[in-house]
Amino acid sequence: MASLDELHKQITSSISEERQGEVADFVAAKRATNETAAKKAAYAMERLKATGINLDPYNSFHAELAKERSQSLQIIQKKYAADANDQKRIEPEHFRELALNAALAPRDTLSLPPSYAAVFSTKDEADKLSGGTGTEVYNYNIIDAWDWARGAGNGWFGSGAGSYQVWVEWGFWFLPEINKFYSIVAHNTFRGFYIVRSDDGFWTSKYAHAVVSVWTNVWQYNWKGWNSVNVLDVGGDNIDTNQRFDTDRHTYSSALLGGGDWAYIRVVVGLYVYARGDGAYAELNFATGAANYLSAPHVHIY
Repeated sequence: MASLDELHKQITSSISEERQGEVADFVAAKRATNETAAKKAAYAMERLKATGINLDPYNSFHAELAKERSQSLQIIQKKYAADANDQKRIEPEHFRELALNAALAPRDTLSLPPSYAAVFSTKDEADKLSGGTGTEVYNYNIIDAWDWARGAGNGWFGSGAGSYQVWVEWGFWFLPEINKFYSIVAHNTFRGFYIVRSDDGFWTSKYAHAVVSVWTNVWQYNWKGWNSVNVLDVGGDNIDTNQRFDTDRHTYSSALLGGGDWAYIRVVVGLYVYARGDGAYAELNFATGAANYLSAPHVHIY
């Protein structure tokens, strides 16, 4: 059997290759969809102009609305990230609570710390309607990640849409003692905020959407299959909401593992945003500001 170091290198390399492929597929599909939608929207607009309707007042009205919403958006962002230039601040109570959770777990329950962390995103330099990153990995516990998307135009046929996906990965090693089904409880800490805004109106098709998901998979000889749950799912065509998202979530999965061979537990937080049409905007931010971050300090296994 390969050593643990060899296994770790093989698995983390395969994860990186998998994500790079998904990024390429995401960007290619988005470009193709946007190009098709833009052509349809342009054709429909030309046909509308051919009827003799003056669209200048219509376009000016929606441009003014989009400008107003952009100005108010800056105020909202500052409210949640007033200390954006400060050093990251993790309160001692956070780690004390995690230590107590581990200490009070049943005696036959293991608390495993992460041994791997990485961030992947669908970055596309040519895309001006969305962005995000997750380059700051402070340690295997605390990670910064965020993404945003804004819309443009009237949104007809899905045109003027921005979308972005970030994956935050943690990995945990486990050596089972016996053959059996093991229960796995991942602990995820979310400290951040979300903004979802869309003002659909007459002759427009605007929409905004933000999703935070948690994914779990286990490897031993092969991957056992994904278990996933959305911990935040907010969207709509007429919506204007912004809130902090400060919560701890415990997600459950199980896997049949053999005794004596290393197993790898993969915990992923997905951040997805989408916005279509002028003024539509979606943001998930677990980075900007001294107290905003993501964490997966341990998984419990029994």
